[in-house]
This record gives sequence, structure tokens and C-alpha cells, in this order.
Amino acid sequence: MTDRSRSNNGRQPVSGTGPSHDLQPSTEAHGSLEWLALIREGGSAPGETIVWRDGPRMQTAYPWGALALVGVLVPLVTIALDIFSALALVWAPVVSIPAVWGVLRIARTEYVLTSRRVAIRRGVLGISVETVDLERVQNTTLTQHSVARIVGYGTVTIEAASGETFTLRNVEKPDAVRNRLEAQRELGRSTDVPGAIEQWEAVLEEIRGLRRTIDPST
Repeated sequence: MTDRSRSNNGRQPVSGTGPSHDLQPSTEAHGSLEWLALIREGGSAPGETIVWRDGPRMQTAYPWGALALVGVLVPLVTIALDIFSALALVWAPVVSIPAVWGVLRIARTEYVLTSRRVAIRRGVLGISVETVDLERVQNTTLTQHSVARIVGYGTVTIEAASGETFTLRNVEKPDAVRNRLEAQRELGRSTDVPGAIEQWEAVLEEIRGLRRTIDPST
């Protein structure tokens, strides 16, 4: 059974705009962030900061690890029991290499949420980086199957205004990740226009007064 919950255009209630108590920034555990250049402060715009950083839950790589282990042990056991000849070892890399590749692919995937965008790094031999600005995020979807819900991980899918999708697969505390993403997006919206609402209301009242002075009939 799979549970899906969806947030549409930020209308889903989120737990505030500050850092979540269940989701703390992780900036040191993964080493330096050489693959993503943060935007520096310029003019009135604040610099880009890391809000959250993590990767897929490593336990999801266990099936691949088990497959690699089986790929090595089974030929060894069959040779030891004289069931097959030493040629059976030829099958070990056939099974083990794809399994090891699966583990490395998970280990080399990283997700970053900054004050301005979401970035995804993938790749074992090379590096592929996908980014989407928070202002372009339209919807977010949380998906958890029954085991993932019990253990505490899930997948957050981000839908951009362009129709593209960006997937944060098998992350820890997915509900907190999505809430933090939505809160950061709302925070970005609230800072798009400088000044408080009261200040803009005062400006509007001054404009109305000036208009009445120029044209008393209005």
C-alpha cells in the first residue's frame, strides 16, 4: 500500500517559516559542496544559504549489497561442494558489478535545499546536477509505501511551473523535508516585495490623498 499526500500551490498548511525542529541543516556530514555554487549577496538581495542537505537513506541500498554478496558467495559455495567447477566464478562479477553500481549510485546522490532553490546531484563516474528555483515550484507530493512509513523514509516529488518533476527519493523524515521546502517557498514569496504591509497601505493612502487634491470630484 502506498500513501500519497499533495500540496497545491503552497496552500497546504506548513509548520511555520523557521527551521523545523525535526529537520536540522546538514552541511558537514557530506563534506564540501563543490558541485553547487551558492549565489552571493548582491545589493538588497541576501546571499544564498543552505537550509537542508542530505541524500537517499543508505538502508535502501541493502538489497543491492545483499545481491552483490550472493553473487560472490553462491559460486564459492558451489565450487567448495564440487557442484560446479571454478568456471562458476565467472558469474560472480555478472551479478556483483550491477549490485555494486546500485550501491554507489545511491551513495553518490545528494539533495540540497537552499534559501532560493532545490538542487539534486547524481552520478557515479560523472556528475549530473538539476536545480529548480523555489519560485518556480508549483506542487509537492509525498509518497510512502507501508514499510517506508514504518521505518521513516519516503519520496518527495517537486513539480515545477515548466512541467518538469524533481524527485527527492527515499529521504529521511520526508514530511519534515516537504514542510521545510514549502515553508522556505512561502518565506521567499513574503520577501519578494520590500517593506511591510502597513507601509504599503500608508503609501496607498498618500496616493489617494494626492489624487483627491488634484481631482476633488474623485
